[in-house]
Amino acid sequence: MEKRKEYLRSSYWRIKLLEILTTLGIISFSTIVGISTFLFRRVRGKNHPDDDEKKKVVTFTLRGLQDIDNIRDMVDEGNVVILGVSDLARLDMIRLKRSIQQLKSFIKTNGGDIIALGKEFVVVVPSNMKLSQIPKILEKSNQEDNDELNPPPPPQEVGTL
Repeated sequence: MEKRKEYLRSSYWRIKLLEILTTLGIISFSTIVGISTFLFRRVRGKNHPDDDEKKKVVTFTLRGLQDIDNIRDMVDEGNVVILGVSDLARLDMIRLKRSIQQLKSFIKTNGGDIIALGKEFVVVVPSNMKLSQIPKILEKSNQEDNDELNPPPPPQEVGTL
């Protein structure tokens, strides 16, 4: 929680600096939009895990927006999080979409990757890992499964009785 307060304080001063520069006519609004991704990116703190530390794969059941902070903290620690979303999907699809959207925006600003595994699981990885090959592997396996599940052609008539 303390990290988040520091981040919000630093964001406040970044916004004030941009307001002053815009008011003085030094930069325009379009320039602000262009550099906002640079200024507002999340910077690794002192307590960010090194690459040689052991990482964990954490399983978690997503129940709603109240779980997003816990998931963010786990990903910030360098852990891979596998979320079970099937229960929330059955109960409230709107809450599920909002939760996933918040996770996507967090991943976009923090780095890392997020991917859905079917309709039941979502995998979130930290910024030092990427899931670039998994979508390709899943597409290939789905195509192979579809080929195997095609029904055989109907029998042809050999002769009449």
